[in-house]
Amino acid sequence: MFHSRSKGNLSRVILHCDLNNFFASVAMICHPELKGKFIAVCGNPSLRKGIVLAKSENAKRMGVKTGMAIWQARQICPEIQIVPTDYAAYESYSKKVQAIYYRFTNQVESFGIDECWLDVTHSQKLFGDGLQIADKIRRAVKDELGLTISVGVSFNKTYAKLGSDLAAPDEVMAITLDNYQQMIYPLPLGNLLFVGKKTQALLTKLNVQTIGDLANFDVKVLKSFLGINAEKLIAAARGEDYSDVNDYFDHELPRSVGNGTTLPFDLTSKKEVESVLYLLAEKIAYRLRQQNLQGYTVHLSIKDTALHWIGAQTSLPYPTHAVLTIRRTASAVFNQLWIQKPFRPVRALRIAVGNLTTAPNLQTNLLADINDEAKNQALDDVFDRIRRKYGTEQIMLGGTAASYQKLGFALQTYDCDNVEDLNSDEL
Repeated sequence: MFHSRSKGNLSRVILHCDLNNFFASVAMICHPELKGKFIAVCGNPSLRKGIVLAKSENAKRMGVKTGMAIWQARQICPEIQIVPTDYAAYESYSKKVQAIYYRFTNQVESFGIDECWLDVTHSQKLFGDGLQIADKIRRAVKDELGLTISVGVSFNKTYAKLGSDLAAPDEVMAITLDNYQQMIYPLPLGNLLFVGKKTQALLTKLNVQTIGDLANFDVKVLKSFLGINAEKLIAAARGEDYSDVNDYFDHELPRSVGNGTTLPFDLTSKKEVESVLYLLAEKIAYRLRQQNLQGYTVHLSIKDTALHWIGAQTSLPYPTHAVLTIRRTASAVFNQLWIQKPFRPVRALRIAVGNLTTAPNLQTNLLADINDEAKNQALDDVFDRIRRKYGTEQIMLGGTAASYQKLGFALQTYDCDNVEDLNSDEL
């Protein structure tokens, strides 16, 4: 039987479920003729996104890695087949998998589109102990959807995640009070959740090489280097992670809602940039309104042709989910960042709205800026009603539409919600 560590008087059993090779597996379900072949899911090379985003298990064994350029993948595995992304299918299957999780517990916390934590502490009387529940979930996902998962079972979220990382595809791995030091402490430090490259580099200088080294490190010494984060990291290494798995019915606000794109050709004028900013702002504003959210800050990130990111943000005196306000604010940030002459070509753009709050009804008042914001939001409400009736592509502001059409291409954008480092190179 699986034994867990107590939090107060409660013995917790936490699962971490990680879908194996998710994008590639979904591609093989949607296209059965690909089953058994070497597959790499890649961005569109014509849009300069020609890198491997996911790969099949057999391609992985050949040495194909995520982030590798397509030409490199073909050198390593000449038989590899390049498959385009299909985010609608990924989202659909992610929801189907989570629906299976909800049969066993309502405490399901998403950690990306293909990973979830589950607290099954209170489910054991119905479904058995942690290992039995994990195996039932694994078999249900495989039998009903044709997907496989790796499941980690432990007494906290950090160790459950390590368990799924250590488990082979379509297997369950338990990290218990009896075995965690033997299993976890010898692992390289980079295996621990939230230990990034900079933190790992600092700890390596302090001769902290493994999770066990970190668990046994002096908290006061590390605190002088990392501040309060030192306590959290050492506690996580020791298995003293008491953070809760969010309840399915408790919807926390995201940190930010964002959207970005890599352009198929370099933008060489501010007018072209304005058109793309409108497209990004429109998608962000619509998603904010769908979630009944508004934000106080607008962050813009720009990548130049040398592949360097630069970014800045500005705060508003009132929260917004209006497309014109987001576009106007992003444009002002762009002007501050891109003041050099001559105009530097732009390769990629990304906008995020943060510092979110639930959306109140913004009433017109005597302040001109608030009055304009109320009008912008009212205009968006009209647009939303038209789009719901006639389709999302049927209406756009006239001047922007003409400028956007002049670019002569259809942009493929990507969502970047909850982005903590908006200047990281994700493209």
